[in-house]
Amino acid sequence: MQNRIKSSLGEIKNIHSLAMCAVLVALYVAIDTASVYVTPTMQLTFSFLVLGLLGYRFGHFTGTLAALACDLIAYVIRPAGPLHLGFTLSTMLTVLVFAIFLYEKPLRVWRVIASKTVVNIGVNIALNTYWLSNLYGKAYIVLLLERVVKNIALLPVEIVLLWLVLKAFERIMQNMEHRK
Repeated sequence: MQNRIKSSLGEIKNIHSLAMCAVLVALYVAIDTASVYVTPTMQLTFSFLVLGLLGYRFGHFTGTLAALACDLIAYVIRPAGPLHLGFTLSTMLTVLVFAIFLYEKPLRVWRVIASKTVVNIGVNIALNTYWLSNLYGKAYIVLLLERVVKNIALLPVEIVLLWLVLKAFERIMQNMEHRK
């Protein structure tokens, strides 16, 4: 684990990695601005795919730092209510969870299932519901039901999408390595 954190820290010094991070941050912002708010407290988005890529490719340190940039830049471009740094923390924790399960490890289905499940239950349901409760003054338990239903219902679809994106990214990275 300590070696993986050091490796992630080293990514920040690599120009190629920084450029790829910048592209992924821009992609996150683009996808996030295309998200749809079903209710003021529930949104449908595919930005989790970019967060998964950040955790998978850049790890604990660089990926989490890029997640900070993702959230703050997306907020500046398309503010959706008042700035709440709790959601920024959630974005960073999402990448951290993906990094713990995926960074510098063989890509396996069980790792994708485990990481996305932890993100949906721990971050999306538990933590983000708490932030929304604080932000809108609604009871946590009232918000919890709709968020549990949404996150559990979408979990299988999100796992499949994340797996497909990560596998495609893995192939792209392998092809880039062979060209060197």
